[in-house]
Amino acid sequence: MDTKLATMALRGLTLPEPTRKEIRKTGIYCRATIQLVYQQQSRRWALRGEEAGGAVASIGHYVGFTGADGQPLPCTQRIQNFMPNGVHVVIITPELCRLEMFRYENTYDVLITRHTLSPHQDTRPQIESKIVFFRRAGTLTTELWGKDSAFRGGARPRFFKKNGEEELPPATVLDALLKVTEAVCCVGCKHSHLLEMGARPCYLKQSFSEVGV
Repeated sequence: MDTKLATMALRGLTLPEPTRKEIRKTGIYCRATIQLVYQQQSRRWALRGEEAGGAVASIGHYVGFTGADGQPLPCTQRIQNFMPNGVHVVIITPELCRLEMFRYENTYDVLITRHTLSPHQDTRPQIESKIVFFRRAGTLTTELWGKDSAFRGGARPRFFKKNGEEELPPATVLDALLKVTEAVCCVGCKHSHLLEMGARPCYLKQSFSEVGV
């Protein structure tokens, strides 16, 4: 993996500054950063991510998470905010799969990455990141944010190679891809689309020390 792709695998989609500026204007907030945290009570390292984002009519941006093999995960902490299109839930787990999607009208970019901890014993591990699926300029003519909202959760963009052949994502992430497509078309989003409400224990205030990466 070259340097640019390795950086993207860790930090998320690279978008031009004018695009990022336009996203900020809409009030959509999400960041793809994966953080390394230490659980003091269980004495183990873990990964922390924030599921966040949403949409306005013309633009959508969302970051969500599943298990490393695409299976649903319960969230660690739910965050309620009166401002839409922000942080919805937090996940803390030893390994995960991150899905990031950006939409402008009917055009979609997607980056799916898998994140694990490097082998370690009593030392601080490294975050190991691998690209599972990455394509730009996918197309979906269905207006899921408007007149075709009834189809949300059942439609996803199609992505193509330079030679015009369709690039199919791995079967393990197809369900999650449908959900993140729904998320970038969810205008004024105030809920998570991938992480589920569950009974995962949460000791954020007393048990986690965040380490920036």
